[in-house]
Amino acid sequence: MSERINTPFTNDHFADWCQKMVGQPYWYGTCVYKATNSLLSRKSNQYPSSYASSRMSRYKQDIANKTVVSDCIGGCKGYAWTNGGQGVLEAIGTDKSITSEYGSNGCPDKGANSMFTWAKSKGMDWGTIDTLPEIPGLALYKDGHAGYYIGNGYAVEWQGFNYGCVKTQVKKRPWTHWYKLPFIDYGDTSGAQIAAEAVAVYTLGSRLLKSGSSGADVKALQELLNQLGAALEVDGQFGSKTEAAVKAFQKRAGVKQDGKYGDQTHAALMAAVAEDDAGHQAMTETQPEPEQEQPVTGQTTIRVLIKSSGGKVNIRTGNGTSYSRITAVAPGTMLEYVASAFNGWQAVKIGSQVGWVSGEFSEITTE
Repeated sequence: MSERINTPFTNDHFADWCQKMVGQPYWYGTCVYKATNSLLSRKSNQYPSSYASSRMSRYKQDIANKTVVSDCIGGCKGYAWTNGGQGVLEAIGTDKSITSEYGSNGCPDKGANSMFTWAKSKGMDWGTIDTLPEIPGLALYKDGHAGYYIGNGYAVEWQGFNYGCVKTQVKKRPWTHWYKLPFIDYGDTSGAQIAAEAVAVYTLGSRLLKSGSSGADVKALQELLNQLGAALEVDGQFGSKTEAAVKAFQKRAGVKQDGKYGDQTHAALMAAVAEDDAGHQAMTETQPEPEQEQPVTGQTTIRVLIKSSGGKVNIRTGNGTSYSRITAVAPGTMLEYVASAFNGWQAVKIGSQVGWVSGEFSEITTE
């Protein structure tokens, strides 16, 4: 750690740099720039709604204080474009300028949403926030916003005009996903991810699976690939045979053949399995409208326990078997309860989504 924390573009250096930026202001559309009158003029013309007259006195004070400013995704872009944060800390509160090269060090100019999409397209590890491994320097994502994990349950984020760059608890913020940035060197983080896997039960589709991954979601993947004609040993280990089966499926589905199980491959597999299910079972009724939810009262902490069905239990987009499958989970899995339908199906949280599970294979428990 001590060596990496002093080496630019390692995840430890990036996380440490982010912590040292806490207290600096938030300016929309900026990427770790020195606050100046010329910058304020440019951004006011570019984004007039974010630079209203009511905010000008604060912006002027930021300039007088010789601050360094950024927005949320601008934090990681500015780190890359200043060659790993070089000269940034020294510029805070002084007359020193910052040298920044647009688009340098492999970091494109993308927004919070498109940066997440781009990182996934580069094959970087990612997952839903409930699968967050203990790896400093990970990017955190919610729709339209980004932050950066610094370890021990905390993150740094340029939260907004009224907050600036702040340190926050991950569990108290609405993050939905984590991901690795392609231009950051995360070193050998397999140990942290293996440790996380040892205490977590992942649902299929909640994280990127690739060679070396293991867990209940890998086992579910193997079972579904076997349903479509593969002949894999269902052992929960993503080895060479599972990778080959994923590539074969990707070729048939017309998605990128990289042998990794990401969100596009997950969507394609769920569609293929649903089509296979339909081919084995005649559908005699049209898709129903979602039934009215029936709340459970008098209970403060509620979980839904998945009961044994002889195999994986499907989580669907609606409260009936004619709805499409989101994923499949193992018996014994505990999911957060949302609501109940009059037909006995339970709505549950599955990653960042809400899905439905049949009451035949689930029961409500309290804690």
